[in-house]
Amino acid sequence: MRIIITEEQFNRFNRSSPALQNGINKYLNQYIKDGTRKIGKKSRNYGNLSEDWCIDGKNTISVYYHFGVDGNFESGYLILDRELVKTISRLFSVKPTYVFHVIEEWYQDVMIPKFEQIVGESGLYVDKIDTSESTDDCVPEPEKPEGITDDEMIDFIIKNTLYSKPEVLQKIESGERDLEDFYLDVVDVVNRRK
Repeated sequence: MRIIITEEQFNRFNRSSPALQNGINKYLNQYIKDGTRKIGKKSRNYGNLSEDWCIDGKNTISVYYHFGVDGNFESGYLILDRELVKTISRLFSVKPTYVFHVIEEWYQDVMIPKFEQIVGESGLYVDKIDTSESTDDCVPEPEKPEGITDDEMIDFIIKNTLYSKPEVLQKIESGERDLEDFYLDVVDVVNRRK
């Protein structure tokens, strides 16, 4: 028995092959190999985790891991540079929806386990995926300058936010915010605006 199919039918069947998925996975592994990962810690991110991948000077992949007030993981949100999706779609002649599917599986299988080891968490996953039109320039992780005093950090926070001095002191004294994390958060926001 012989079955004759058109080239279009063959290509549609062939597109979801493991070989194609492996090819895209290899592309992604190569793409991210020289990138740098910036991790947003829970203490500086309102109890949530995040990671931004800087590749060729641009943030091209961002993931946000949301935790509930009880501290349990609730959801993961993966944001991709739209150009990355377009490039893979053109390179492998597949639809963007298929690219989303492959990237999501790749991120779940390859990148999240590494992230979990770094941050000491488990059970993380991505349940939402989207693209972003514009990519921001990479901003290095802020560092606390050597010799800076608590008063200087508080003054910097007040100067660059809408908080008053009593509000900043109340947040620190109540344990709601750690002074160094609070300061570094504000430094990060100021650096992103530049």
